[in-house]
Amino acid sequence: MRNNATFIDKHQLKLLGELDKWIYNETWKTTKEQDIANEVRTLITVIENRGHYWESEADLLNELREQFIQSKKRR
Repeated sequence: MRNNATFIDKHQLKLLGELDKWIYNETWKTTKEQDIANEVRTLITVIENRGHYWESEADLLNELREQFIQSKKRR
């Protein structure tokens, strides 16, 4: 399996920041959810610092984006 990198541009960096902010501001019901949210926020920081994300991380980012969009529609 190949694990290609996708380099992030300024727009994607902004979107990652919005995802991070959304995760931070969400109300998580359990300690486990809080722990997962913190791990995801750490991953976002790693991606921002690295300047790219791996193909294997793209599914998680896409899922986060989908949940973010759904969250905005509910408000």
